[in-house]
Amino acid sequence: MNLKSVDLNLLVSFDALLSERNVSRAAASLGMTQSALSHALKRLRVVFGDPLLRRGPRGMEPTERALSLREPVKAVLAEIHSIISTRIAFDPVTTRRTFKLSMSDAMSMEALPLIVRDLRRHAPNIDVLVTSTGPREACARLLNDEVELAIGVFPHIPPEIMHRELYRDVLVCIADKNNPRLKRGRMDEQSYLASPHVTVAPNLDSGVQLDDIFAAMGFTRRVVATVPHYTALPGLVRGTDLVAHTRRRLVNVLRTSANLVVFPIPAPFRVPDLSFEQLWHPRYERDPGHLWLRDLILNAVGTRPRQTRPSSRTG
Repeated sequence: MNLKSVDLNLLVSFDALLSERNVSRAAASLGMTQSALSHALKRLRVVFGDPLLRRGPRGMEPTERALSLREPVKAVLAEIHSIISTRIAFDPVTTRRTFKLSMSDAMSMEALPLIVRDLRRHAPNIDVLVTSTGPREACARLLNDEVELAIGVFPHIPPEIMHRELYRDVLVCIADKNNPRLKRGRMDEQSYLASPHVTVAPNLDSGVQLDDIFAAMGFTRRVVATVPHYTALPGLVRGTDLVAHTRRRLVNVLRTSANLVVFPIPAPFRVPDLSFEQLWHPRYERDPGHLWLRDLILNAVGTRPRQTRPSSRTG
């Protein structure tokens, strides 16, 4: 087949159809009419000599041929995006753009205000659309180009995803200041293990799982409440005999009452640090705007000294 006779925009249509599995939703995502996308699907079927999508009980279902084409097509589109974006100058003062970010609710309280503050100061026309997901889903959304950047703790990063560490943090305990097991603002190992605990479900704010470490060492503790986010912990601990662990940097954001006491985890082992990273797909590696945003985030929330932002970056 002569490549000159193939409209490369068909690949964009193919990618949307495979992602949505629905012609009307795919058309809406591309900003085109349903009839125009249906026509594009007919042309795709001719190009690839395959039905590509068939109607099934759960909507449009891809053929084996379509599934085998999905990743190669995504790779081609990512390379085209990278080639085009590197030739477009990015000026944060004048450029209008919306970046799609993924982070947990806790990170939205801990890191997002610092990021937005710098954006308002250096790039007033840049907007962010933030969604909250766990680490596994965030990686999947990066691969599917549903978000452009993910921030948080990621125990398992797919090999094709690029990443850079922002900072490290440690886990600490919090308890009500009137907790009877506290002695001089601390708690010994025996009192800590005997206390009722509240913890964070590992599927969202993942990181160091103390229960797994304790179990491996033969220690047990009673968890009376499991919550989805670190942001719920102070309200649960305050005025009770509960003990919880949270991150040192986050506790300063969430500590709204003088009734909470913060102390090191009295564990018979060194609790590992948490590594906070930003993740992105290689399709955005050479995108000047994306590169600028990654540097801004590192400068805003990272542990290195803050730097003066450059007025523009062309990559």
